Amino acid sequence: MLVYARNNPSGIAVCDDLGRVNGTFALESASISVAESVAESAVHAVVAAGSFHTGAARRDDQVRSPSFLDADRHPAIRFESSGAVRGDDGVWTVEGSLTVRGHRAPLRLSIDSLALRDGSLRLSLTLTAHPTAGPTTNPTAHPTAHPALGAATRAVVPAEEEEDLLMSPKIAVIYYSSTGTVHELAESVAEGARKEGAEVRLLRVAELAPEEAIATNEAWAAHMVATEDIPRGDPGRHRVGGRRIFGSPTRFGNVASQLKQFIDTLGGLWAQGKLADKIYSGFTATATAHGGQESTLLALYNSVHHLGGIIVTPGYTDPVKFADGNPYGTSHVNGQGAIPVDDTALAAVYQGKRVAAVTARFKNA
Repeated sequence: MLVYARNNPSGIAVCDDLGRVNGTFALESASISVAESVAESAVHAVVAAGSFHTGAARRDDQVRSPSFLDADRHPAIRFESSGAVRGDDGVWTVEGSLTVRGHRAPLRLSIDSLALRDGSLRLSLTLTAHPTAGPTTNPTAHPTAHPALGAATRAVVPAEEEEDLLMSPKIAVIYYSSTGTVHELAESVAEGARKEGAEVRLLRVAELAPEEAIATNEAWAAHMVATEDIPRGDPGRHRVGGRRIFGSPTRFGNVASQLKQFIDTLGGLWAQGKLADKIYSGFTATATAHGGQESTLLALYNSVHHLGGIIVTPGYTDPVKFADGNPYGTSHVNGQGAIPVDDTALAAVYQGKRVAAVTARFKNA
């Protein structure tokens, strides 16, 4: 007999020599104890063997009978975890055991996602039970045989808008750059976030300046051509994850209009509450020292306050921050293009790593 999870947390398919039977069990109790270290967290679940239901009374009685689950003598099916390990591929595996009909077998759950939706905890997982040696499972030949366990399937698959709790943080680095300085910083921020295990999307916002204005600046025109392949930010497509690191050059001590327009188009998501309780951060660049770097980031964060966001700044939490000296976010003075992004790039990498690390602590932010 094979037992494995199907399309909902209590959905089960029972397989015998005659074929597979899809049905449900009633969940008697379940608990997920989340420790500060996820690896030390524990999962316990108990379902009632006698509650198996397909809607076909005779088949239900057969599955619950002594020939199969023997629900009268073994009323509970139990799962208990013994530990969790995160693999190099980022997938969490929960080791444990499944007890069916008094028979206990080792079990491995590969957690594809653990999500919150509408206040409910939802799992997407792949289950592997190690086949056990023993008598055949043919109930006709061996009415009292212990079941052998084995499976490979999925349970609840979270919808697109759900927030992933165990997988790698998803971060969008959304920026505007005219001549390329902020673009270089954006790439460094994305690099740092990836080094911390985040899944990163690098996105540029739409250019608003007319072509004739761009054509008057050779560096501006060249950068436009060089970054044509970078995807454009679309507010309607970035609900999942919701962690955003914004980058903008300074315009009169404020955020560039191109990025500001993008933020202004987030009104629909804001009205639905989808931007609140998310992680945000920012970085900037100016042509001259004291050219409005801090005021630009503070202006950016004013918008984040209205969204109800959680701002993660680098502060002076690492010595590398003394390279650019801005606790509000990475900032670079490019000296009208004469000063390359070198030491500042290290600060940008650190900012990306810090945002990803803090995001992982918040899990659902």
